[in-house]
Amino acid sequence: MKRLGMWTILVLGILLSTSGCSDDDPITTGPVGWAIGWRSDNSAVILHTKDGGKTWLEQGDPALWQGMQGNDISAVDPRTAWAALASAAGSDGAGAILHTTDGGANWRIQPLPEGVNDGVKGIKGLSPSVAWAVTLGGTVLRTLDGGENWVVIPHEGVSIEQVNRIDAKGEDIWIADVGNGDKGMIHSADFGLTWRQELLPNADSSSGSGPMCVSIVSSEVVWAGVRPEANLYRTLDGGNAWRLDAPDISGPNDLDDICAPNADLVWAVQNVSGESSGRIIRVRLEGGKVISDPMDPTGKYVYEGVTCFDEKIVWVVGFKAFGVSPDLPDGVILLTADGGANWVNQPIPVKDVTLWKVSFVGAHR
Repeated sequence: MKRLGMWTILVLGILLSTSGCSDDDPITTGPVGWAIGWRSDNSAVILHTKDGGKTWLEQGDPALWQGMQGNDISAVDPRTAWAALASAAGSDGAGAILHTTDGGANWRIQPLPEGVNDGVKGIKGLSPSVAWAVTLGGTVLRTLDGGENWVVIPHEGVSIEQVNRIDAKGEDIWIADVGNGDKGMIHSADFGLTWRQELLPNADSSSGSGPMCVSIVSSEVVWAGVRPEANLYRTLDGGNAWRLDAPDISGPNDLDDICAPNADLVWAVQNVSGESSGRIIRVRLEGGKVISDPMDPTGKYVYEGVTCFDEKIVWVVGFKAFGVSPDLPDGVILLTADGGANWVNQPIPVKDVTLWKVSFVGAHR
């Protein structure tokens, strides 16, 4: 793996001194972020950094989350974050929402509404008070009071089959529902009052095609990653029309997560079937052309989660590929500060962990 050059170190130093922190906040010294996953004994793991990943520390008591896997995490500010958990038994077990208001010193399980008995797949916090979540079975949840009360938001006339990812910004909520095939982009443009299913043209539902992930740039611009062809769709009008702007960016494999910092660039991570590692892919649209830059900085890990500040500063998390040396840690956190030219493998305190998603304060989904 390449080491950071002097220019990259300078950029990262500026980032550490200016992002995600304030002079009067004693708990932060740089970009604040969390990563989530689980151990081999199926106890959820939450890792935290307050210096851009130079140091990661484990938070919480895994014994309290035994039998639960960490599916998603959302950093709101240096003190506030939410996490989504699901039973390791899959659809046969209930899930949970965790919440912190003190930078992760304490994580509290928040009660779910009566009758919600399946795992929580995705979560996105918009403020210390407002957050959205969605369960594996398609129940949409919202809180307006910091999670003291989570309520079920109806989506009459819109079926949600198999949720994989949620993103929200302002009044817009997007859910990637792989189970609904070409109608799997579920959207509310009015804070959950009404919902509709957006059509993805040329997505072949009969072959299992459907959206795996979504990233909001603005109320007009949204990206979606579709399996199994590794297709990237984009809308420029709030979902009224979707275009297949970047087809087959890296072979016939699922896109497990994406992060779009702007309308013309998206970062994607991929679990490559038949190979012993994954891919990180930077996709740019320039002059009507699609420029796809696949990369695998380690050759030993599968990548499952990505978050980005812009086109240069990106974090990726994942887990060890099958057949790789048992001496290596099971999980990985990678950082680039120069658009992928160099990647740093950040040290993590837990060797036995599958890392699934990552979120930084102020970063894009």
